[in-house]
Amino acid sequence: MTQKEQHTIVIVAHKLTTQPDDDLVIYLNKKRYPDVLHICHSFSDAPDRRSWFTWYKNGKVFKEQKTKDYKHLPEPMIYLKEWYFTWLWVLQSRQRWDRYIGMDGLCVFFGNVLRKVGLVRKTIYWAIDFVPNNRFTSQIKNKIYHFINIQGYKDSDEMWDLSPRMKEAREKYLGIKQTIYRSHKVVPYGTWIDRIKKYSFAQCDKNTVVFMGHLIEKQGAQLLIEAIPGIIKKNPNFRFKIIGGGQYKEQLIELAKKLHVLKYCDFRGKIPDHKVLEDEIAKSAVAVAPYIKKLDTWTYYADPGKVKTYLACGVPVLLTDLPWNAKEIEKDQCGEIITEKLEDIQSSVLDLMRGEKNQKYRDNAIVYAQNFNYTNIFDGVSL
Repeated sequence: MTQKEQHTIVIVAHKLTTQPDDDLVIYLNKKRYPDVLHICHSFSDAPDRRSWFTWYKNGKVFKEQKTKDYKHLPEPMIYLKEWYFTWLWVLQSRQRWDRYIGMDGLCVFFGNVLRKVGLVRKTIYWAIDFVPNNRFTSQIKNKIYHFINIQGYKDSDEMWDLSPRMKEAREKYLGIKQTIYRSHKVVPYGTWIDRIKKYSFAQCDKNTVVFMGHLIEKQGAQLLIEAIPGIIKKNPNFRFKIIGGGQYKEQLIELAKKLHVLKYCDFRGKIPDHKVLEDEIAKSAVAVAPYIKKLDTWTYYADPGKVKTYLACGVPVLLTDLPWNAKEIEKDQCGEIITEKLEDIQSSVLDLMRGEKNQKYRDNAIVYAQNFNYTNIFDGVSL
């Protein structure tokens, strides 16, 4: 793409951890887009309620700013604060932006109003989740959530979904016909495959299973801890590496103590450096994503990025049948579907840690991962 074809782009997102918008910013800066304005607002469960932006010109930081912490404000005022700073920073740029990408319904709502007043030419709604029921404990919040999202589906110039299930789910649960979108694309989670060092089975930590993610009950890390007593009977050198933080961490530690398996668990906490994180995953023998179906209202319709990270690291994955591509992963022999039964988890872990099978699945994982190389994904959309 030549410089003349490159557009100026605003990306607006709510943040707790890194998301696909961060990877899009990396891509745009690699391609040296002339202007990229990345505006972020802290999620409600983040440790603060700040807003901030980074403005890049030709791949380099041009200007940055961060607000004070607004966590003392009532929730409705927080959203007005986000509206205010999004508008303020776009206005202060003193230019009309070619593309505005909002990562949720509220963010794209800001952009659609900016388009109406002529500050943005084209809006894109990149939806990274769809929760049909009980997104919040409050039914009023759930109604507002769906109302704002529906306006985004209707009003945005382009609709990007992480998974093909999202569009089907909106029709099933909300009655949103597929003809409502002005333009629709599937733009999934990806990975930066080329930056990840791969390890063969001979080089990896052969007895280690890795879990990476936010530590909440629905993610299912407790199922692996409960399976450890049965696993160590056949592999006393087994280790369970747990990367991530969250409100459920202390309960996981207490469970490991109760089962007398804490010494087999390695709680690493969050690893903010992506290269270090990927290397820790890549050195592991097996990765797990044991989503608990009755608790998980997100994963079935979304595109869990950690599964793709596992595979891009060349590590075979054991996962429950919630992600949209779980059966595809199993078919391509780079992972296997497991149930939530302890006996199934124990036997699957031990089986996939066998050298010959593990190496075959590692090789297949690297091949499969080429399908979601971020460079290829973003090259394929109109920016």
